[in-house]
Amino acid sequence: MTASYYLFALSLIALPRAEAASQSWTRKLDRYVSGFEQNGDFRGNLRVSRGGKVLLAKSYGMASSTFDVPHSASSKFLIASVTKTFTAAAIVLLQADGKLTIEDELSKFLPDFPRANEIKIKHLLLHSSGLQNPDYPSIAARAVTPGELLQMIASKPLLFKPGTESRYSNAGYIVLASVVEKASGSRFCDYLSTRIFRPLGMRNTGCLSSGQIVPKLSEGYVPGEGTESLRAPFQDPSSFFGSGNLYSTAGDLELWLKAIDEKRLFDVAKLIYPFGWGKRTWHGRELLVQSGFKIGYSCIILTVPDERLHFVVLMNTQSGVTADEGKTLLGFAYGIEAPPPAGRSAVVRVPEETLTRYAGTYLYPEGGFPMHIELADTKLWLRWADSAERELLTPIGATEFLDRRSFGKLVFEQNQAVWIQDSKRLVCPKQR
Repeated sequence: MTASYYLFALSLIALPRAEAASQSWTRKLDRYVSGFEQNGDFRGNLRVSRGGKVLLAKSYGMASSTFDVPHSASSKFLIASVTKTFTAAAIVLLQADGKLTIEDELSKFLPDFPRANEIKIKHLLLHSSGLQNPDYPSIAARAVTPGELLQMIASKPLLFKPGTESRYSNAGYIVLASVVEKASGSRFCDYLSTRIFRPLGMRNTGCLSSGQIVPKLSEGYVPGEGTESLRAPFQDPSSFFGSGNLYSTAGDLELWLKAIDEKRLFDVAKLIYPFGWGKRTWHGRELLVQSGFKIGYSCIILTVPDERLHFVVLMNTQSGVTADEGKTLLGFAYGIEAPPPAGRSAVVRVPEETLTRYAGTYLYPEGGFPMHIELADTKLWLRWADSAERELLTPIGATEFLDRRSFGKLVFEQNQAVWIQDSKRLVCPKQR
């Protein structure tokens, strides 16, 4: 037997073994996710591929409970902050075309913007501009123009001197989208379509405009009590210009990850930092990940470039499934498994007078910001700091409540609440 024949024979043995290994861990991953689906905490699409081969592509739950429409591979989702990966890419492409540099001051494109000579394009990309977000509650239900958004951002003082600190900012990416328009001479969404979506074959990706009807766009939901889901309150997409106004499918986002790995448009590794992405080391692997959360939607895109391993998670609800950006899901690929969640038991009924005692403001010790527990419609709701958004808590015991958006638990004790999540146990004293 020749050496070449021997190696060929070994390859025939190795391939089925590798195939079996892939099927084994993806079956376990599917079983894990299906447990969350049964609890009402996962509705959407999951797609996993390695080296261009799809290992798992499955739909879970309903795209629309209103019209009894289940999810399919063609379901579309709002992708929230995953939009930022495309906004940043537009800036990189404009720099390659000589239309701007990331060292340019904002004054070159928006000369009337306050302190524009202190803010550089790279500050906007790196969340180090100091800009404050618009007042979202005041514009949630109405259409706003990019110009109005800029005025709202410009009217607020900087949180810090540009380039001296870093704080995650939607405002910075709203401003970047306006820079894209000024530098390219095109509307933001037209530029993305011309330079990114069409060249990459992303036919089911685009910007959601006010009042636009997009076929197969899933309805957004938020967790109710127990396993129930509630329709998410309306938010006009115009307020998330450049920072969270795109929709897409799992298949299209895999094309995006493939283009990043293959350096189709640019080499992300040569950037100062992968603009619009998070750079992580998980399970001993270097990877790029970006997650997105919007009322009624949550998502993750993730690539391990050295292995061309891709995860796309798109959900039309919010839950703790995506709270760790996909680290737990990725672990299945490396034999680091998590057990499926236990089935959720019936909702415990707690007397209203007891709920009244629990209501109040508590001090969350990490960061020292208020945690408001509010009583409405004989139920407890959680609202953080000065946010207008509140989350329904599910009673799972006489003193214990579950926040399904984070899978954190609150245990009420005398004059305090204990926040429990993963291995964290934080005592939150009640404020007088």
